[in-house]
Amino acid sequence: MRPIVSEMITFSQHLYALEHSLELYRPSSCLHCHAFVIWFHGYYYRKPDRLNHGDNSVNDIPIPRFQCASCRRTFSTLPECIAPSRWYPWAIQQWCLWFSLNGWSVKQLNRTFPMARSTISRWVNWLKDSFKKHHLTLCSAVSSMGYFSTCPSFWCHWLDSKDFSQAMVLINKSGLPVP
Repeated sequence: MRPIVSEMITFSQHLYALEHSLELYRPSSCLHCHAFVIWFHGYYYRKPDRLNHGDNSVNDIPIPRFQCASCRRTFSTLPECIAPSRWYPWAIQQWCLWFSLNGWSVKQLNRTFPMARSTISRWVNWLKDSFKKHHLTLCSAVSSMGYFSTCPSFWCHWLDSKDFSQAMVLINKSGLPVP
C-alpha cells in the first residue's frame, strides 16, 4: 500500500509542493518495518495526464521515492490527484462510476469516456465488490454516510457531495488497498 497525500488535487499543486515542501510527502515511518528514519531516494516518473496531448500535457510527473534507513526498502508517496495503479484520473473514474450507478450501460459509458469497456466493467465491479469494507471505513470517517446502506445509494450520495479521490484517501489511510 502506497501512501497518498491528501489535498494535492491538481498536477500544478503537486509540482509546486515537490519544489517547495517535499517534506509533505515523507511518511512518518517505514511502510514495511515501521522504523522512523526515512531518506529521500529520488523520483520516478508517471504519465497521469491522459486527457491532454502534446504541449498541453503535463506528463512525466515526478513521484518522490523514499528509502528506509533500517530495512533499506524503498517506497513512494502519491498526491491525491494521481490514482495508484490506474491510468485515468480520479475525476474520470468518478464521472464514469456516477453514470454507471445512475443506470448507464457499459456500452454507453464506453461511447462517452476514453477507456475500454473492460476497464469500465472492472471499476464498476470493484466498487460493488468492495462496498462492505468501504462503507464501514467511510461511515466511520463521515458519520452522515451511515444513512445510505446500499451500494448505489451510498456511492451516488458520496459522488454528488464529495470527490471520489477523498474517499480513496480515507480508504488508503485506513489501510485498505486502493487499486
